[in-house]
Amino acid sequence: MDRLATTGERESQNAVFVVWNRVNGDVERAHTTGVYVGEPRRGARDPELTVYVDSPSFRTDFSANHEVYLARLASAGLRFSRIEFRLSKRKAARREEPSHPSPRKGPLPELSAEEESSVEGLCSSLPERLRESVSQAMRVSLRVQKQEHS
Repeated sequence: MDRLATTGERESQNAVFVVWNRVNGDVERAHTTGVYVGEPRRGARDPELTVYVDSPSFRTDFSANHEVYLARLASAGLRFSRIEFRLSKRKAARREEPSHPSPRKGPLPELSAEEESSVEGLCSSLPERLRESVSQAMRVSLRVQKQEHS
């Protein structure tokens, strides 16, 4: 995050957009049109993130999972005090590929002990009320990535 503060505003936005795309899946990438990093609100240490999406339904879906997105970004070294999803005035470029992943073949692979430990470590600083849901989402995400890359 310190690196982002030393670069220009446009470079900071671009760097965050790259990380957002790296830590999230195909659906998020397909429906995100941009990001904006804002100053922390009064009393907050970390900046705020605004993510622009191309559809009201995805704004609702992504907002419902905002803790997961904050945890994913934190695992990549970007901490934000809050995340907000807004409807973009411009549409995302449509890709030829479908926006929903194709059906999986077979069960998801299990995580290794090292991967399980990593998830537990990343989630240990989260509030108790979020810890279980965020760790479960991270486990599923890792298992899907393992399947896609195997």
